[in-house]
Formats: sequence, structure tokens, C-alpha cells
Amino acid sequence: MNNRFFQHVLNAYPQGILACVSDSYNIFNAVENYWGTALKEQILQRNGTLVIRPDSGDPVKTLRKVFEILFAKFGFTINSKGYKVLPPQIRVIQGDGIDIDTIPNIYQALKLSKISAENLVLGMGGALLQKVNRDTQKFALKCSYAELNGDWVNVKKQPIEMNDKGELVKSFKTSKAGKLKLVKTHGQYQTIDIYSNNHVDELQTVFEDGVVTKTYTFEEIRERAKINTLQFA
Repeated sequence: MNNRFFQHVLNAYPQGILACVSDSYNIFNAVENYWGTALKEQILQRNGTLVIRPDSGDPVKTLRKVFEILFAKFGFTINSKGYKVLPPQIRVIQGDGIDIDTIPNIYQALKLSKISAENLVLGMGGALLQKVNRDTQKFALKCSYAELNGDWVNVKKQPIEMNDKGELVKSFKTSKAGKLKLVKTHGQYQTIDIYSNNHVDELQTVFEDGVVTKTYTFEEIRERAKINTLQFA
């Protein structure tokens, strides 16, 4: 299914810069067998650049392995400084685990491996300032249920990632699958399958099928922020 999706993306955007998260199941399999084999010629014939995005695992170990595969599959040239450069149709972006401490480590690793810095761009959002982001509340929004060719199927992200020892392990980023609801039991919130029990779903629909179904004023948001935090203990 990954390969069909990747091909759909390439077909939908035949030119220009196209960045695609590629770690939903196995970033290394995606790079080697999908981008680097099945879709290689289509990528090289594009009028633009495909930017592959790993999004889990140890940034240094993961990037070095990704580049190793890409150089083997797409080839490379050597620039005037003696560093390897991918064809212009293929690049990499790293946005996971990027902060002021990891950036020097990443580029030092590339330098030691004779990989040119021009092969990589970095993305950094929440870590730019106070590093207050969705991970502060351990929050993420993922697809969990979808209709595919008339059939409803469970969907989840389940990455295999490389840790800082170079080992392939199951990622903590594995998401929940199925039709879900948020229930409150003994003061604790938990996301469960809708068929697990008859507890009321605490979530309210605010966006559905491209339509905003409920809006909140700033005053309402302020009032909600005053909720006694003891109920979440």
C-alpha cells in the first residue's frame, strides 16, 4: 500500500519540489524498495525534486543509513570539496529530533561520511524557542480508520526505527487504529475502541469532511483553561 500511495503522490505532482514523510512502516524499506527501485525512473524523470522525509529514530544513525541506500540506488557525483552529492531530483529533509544540540551532531556525521550538506535540509518548529509543542502533552493527530475501495479498514502508523545503537526497533510513535472514542474513567481520560464499552465519548466534533462544525470564542477558551487540574490527576 505504501508503494501505491507514493506513486499516487508522484503522479499528482509531476513537477516542482515534493516532500513526503516515508517512515509510516519502515523508512529503510521505503527508500530502498519503493523510492529507490519501483519508482526510481519516475523520480529521475521528474521536473523537480523529491524530498524524502524520515520522521522517527535516532537522527544521526537514520540519516547515515538513508544516504547509504540513496547513494547505492541513485548514484552520486563528487563536488569540488570531495563530498558526495545526490542527483538533483532527490534530497532528504529531517524534521524529527531537531534542536540546537542535534544539528551540529548531524552535520558532523555527514562530514565524516563525506556526504555533502547540500543533500539535506532541516525542519524545526517547536524547538526553535521554548520547545513547547505537541509532545509536551503527548498529543498527536493521526488517521485511524478509512474507507478503501468500499471497505472500511483500520489504519495506524507503525514505524520500525533505528536507535542510537544502530539497532532496528519498534518505534514509540506507533499510533492507535480503528474507530476510537475518548472516555473518562475514575478521573482518567483514555482513548479506546468505540465498541469496547458503553461509556460516553467525551470528544465533540469540531471539524468533519472539510467543514468546521463548531467554533469557540477566545473567551470560551480562556474559561476552559481555568478547569480545575485536579480532575486530571
